[in-house]
Amino acid sequence: MPVAVAVKDAPPAELLACPETPEGFPADAEAQMPAGVRAAAIRLAQAFRARGDQLVRLIRWHEPEACR
Repeated sequence: MPVAVAVKDAPPAELLACPETPEGFPADAEAQMPAGVRAAAIRLAQAFRARGDQLVRLIRWHEPEACR
């Protein structure tokens, strides 16, 4: 026998908070790193960006004008 469960339409407020974007590397600094380390840093940065974009899309699904 199916059971009906009440579901909230929106997640808790703390999950709808827009993510903060951290500052990048200083423009006036330079460093040398091995190619493998550089590639890993790029992959991590791209993954971080993709997750942030995904979170913003989810937040905007609930609040279309959020995170503008």
